[in-house]
Amino acid sequence: MKVYLSAKITGNINAKSDFERAEMFCKLKGWQPVNPLKVCESIKKAFSYSELMSLDYELIKMCDAIFMVSGWQKSKGAVSELAFARSLGKKVLYEDYFNRRKK
Repeated sequence: MKVYLSAKITGNINAKSDFERAEMFCKLKGWQPVNPLKVCESIKKAFSYSELMSLDYELIKMCDAIFMVSGWQKSKGAVSELAFARSLGKKVLYEDYFNRRKK
């Protein structure tokens, strides 16, 4: 299952580690994580925020599910990605749900 990772990026000094943690979790579950931070890293300076979001939407279309990384609620982009994924009928997974189950 291909899983798009969605999290707060703008203004988040921990974005890279948040995505790495989520990526590792997904791999351990046997899923194929799609990390937009890595996909967009080399092109982010050439494109505007809205253009990068358009690319993110295309990535979501190619995935089976979206994985909402803890803190996603504080991100306008992640909230938008969630709404888009839901509109396509994608499966929604929440990191917070898996963290609660560990306790």
